[in-house]
Amino acid sequence: MGPILAWLEAMPTSPKCMANARSTRLVWYGLLAATSGVLILAMLPPILPAPLQAVVREGFAPVCHQLPGRSPHFGGVPVALCDRCSGIYLGLVLGVTASGWGRGLWAALGQHGRYLLLGSLVPLGVDWVGPVLGLWSSGPISRALTGLLFGGIAASYVTNRVLQRVARTASLEGPDRS
Repeated sequence: MGPILAWLEAMPTSPKCMANARSTRLVWYGLLAATSGVLILAMLPPILPAPLQAVVREGFAPVCHQLPGRSPHFGGVPVALCDRCSGIYLGLVLGVTASGWGRGLWAALGQHGRYLLLGSLVPLGVDWVGPVLGLWSSGPISRALTGLLFGGIAASYVTNRVLQRVARTASLEGPDRS
């Protein structure tokens, strides 16, 4: 987190800029807490009692198929996400964490950054389509890594956009918001 905090703390220190940095920092912490919390919740079933495992799994069922043969297991109990979704959720946490480092990347790409975001779907899609068409089988590592790539890029892209919007809004409103 060093480069991220350094980036946030390197902002100018006028009252307007201080409000800007404070708002940006709070939003970044909020995004990091939210993504981390969701990932931790998804990993909890192996240490929860059976009734609570069912509740957590049910909460993630709308976004993940949770097939036991395609899910990470700890102590013989599957987590609430499949391999690919586990990679995506871990990528979300890492992408938010690394958003300070990616700032220069997104600034350099400008409006073309969305193509990198879309491009990060290609390995994920290829890894999914190959087995569906019977061309090859994909294992848990390839599913997790392609999910990690997409989740990391998506979170970094979205976090960068959100923090830019927050900084712009905070600088327009100034420190004396009511």
